[in-house]
Amino acid sequence: MANEAPKIGLDHVVVAEVLADDANGVTYGSVIPLKGAVNATVNPNSSVSTDYADNGAFFVVNDRGNTELALELIDCDVDVLAQLLGQQKSNGVTIETSMDQSPAFAFGFRVWIGGKDSNGNNRYEYRWYAKGKFSVPEAGGSTKQESIEFGHLNMTAQFVQTQFIPAGQESGTICTKIRTDDPTVSSAIKSAWFNAPVISVTTDTSELTATAAYANSKVTITGAKESGASFVFAPASAILGDTIVITDSSGDPVKGTFAVSATASAAPTIVFTPAADEETPAAIAITSGLKDSFGVGCTPMLDLSL
Repeated sequence: MANEAPKIGLDHVVVAEVLADDANGVTYGSVIPLKGAVNATVNPNSSVSTDYADNGAFFVVNDRGNTELALELIDCDVDVLAQLLGQQKSNGVTIETSMDQSPAFAFGFRVWIGGKDSNGNNRYEYRWYAKGKFSVPEAGGSTKQESIEFGHLNMTAQFVQTQFIPAGQESGTICTKIRTDDPTVSSAIKSAWFNAPVISVTTDTSELTATAAYANSKVTITGAKESGASFVFAPASAILGDTIVITDSSGDPVKGTFAVSATASAAPTIVFTPAADEETPAAIAITSGLKDSFGVGCTPMLDLSL
């Protein structure tokens, strides 16, 4: 995956009301589109603080402040805007009062990234901010002059972490995000991303096993999860002579290269191609250092003849 690419577009801005958020989980209402997105800027107010001792910098810690959103839209449906701001609307009249309290909403959007993925498709970053509140936008306008100046709706929001703490986390979720060209993201996650806010991911810690076979002058290692979940092998964990040892009939290492499957599936593969003039592979040993995309090592370790 080529990570380095500029962001070139914004669309698919959506919200979903937070109906409940407690120790048992987060419940959301239906996803509502906010059409006419012009710009969305999220400031995490993140900083790094340094403590000093022994006449120098001694300890460094990260700090996360309020997550602030600045959202610019062409306009917003009047009913949706009243819902976002907790305002009463009756007989076409929206009433603002000093006692209005906006409900909490999740906020999602996608950003178009330059370049194509391995299948020739456009690349996107998808995001969800789990829980926040919008503030009442400024109102007004300007008189029409010789050239038209378009007026847009500018809104701000503040986001916090959820009270619900998903398994494996030490605090609630502020934001989740994916890249559509990331091979470790399953097609199911990508296709369902905007159906409902995403606040946690499932980590499949079930056993990883592997089998190996030699055919057509190549060694193919096939992985499987006990649960049957889709995954990919972590490419960096496929290390020849370390996590994967391939030897010839004399017990000498066989040199070559790996090709690790990039698409999550229930049976991902690693294909080893011996270098030219190398002896035919006769045995393979795989250690627990070979891991899947969930960080689970291969077990039991494989040691067999090919």
